[in-house]
Amino acid sequence: MSLRNVIDPKNTKISVSSTAPGSSKKHLLNPSASDEGQPWSSNIPSSLHLTFDTPIQASHFALTFQGGFVSTAISVWVARSEDAEGGVGLGLMMGGKVYPEDRNKRQVFEIPFPPTGLSPTSEEPPSSGPNITTEITPAEAQSGAVKAHPDGQGIMKKHTSDDLPYLTELKLEFEKSSDQYGRVTLYSIEALNE
Repeated sequence: MSLRNVIDPKNTKISVSSTAPGSSKKHLLNPSASDEGQPWSSNIPSSLHLTFDTPIQASHFALTFQGGFVSTAISVWVARSEDAEGGVGLGLMMGGKVYPEDRNKRQVFEIPFPPTGLSPTSEEPPSSGPNITTEITPAEAQSGAVKAHPDGQGIMKKHTSDDLPYLTELKLEFEKSSDQYGRVTLYSIEALNE
């Protein structure tokens, strides 16, 4: 599987909760534009929020930290749209957590998409409490198209590039740091797809 960055720096707004003196968020989306750009640094807890003017389809994201200043626990929030034009969406929803290693190499993570919701199995009112099923069909359950959610609460669909939702926002909340003073230094973030 060959992944490529699908973020267009011109159509992506990036906001951060805080920035350490002497650092810059400017080069996070396109670190190869200039080798002289300062990495983004902050103290935990902090967050990085990407807003896409044009919704994108992505299955993974990649982060490149400075070794020793790695966020070792990150909550991933996702906002998605029904279509490429940015139609109705639900806003930011918690998808899950990722746990980067303390190293200065690019690390790739699957985007933990939040569940799309529950739907009743029939129009008739249930006789002994609600009869609720997930949106996963029996064929998908047998085919291995689903897997356990990382937090152990429920299941997730595995996505192909054709059925990926359109992302309008991606927010990362940095909760823990490998640095004893809680510092995090990030060189780049990428949203990836095949």
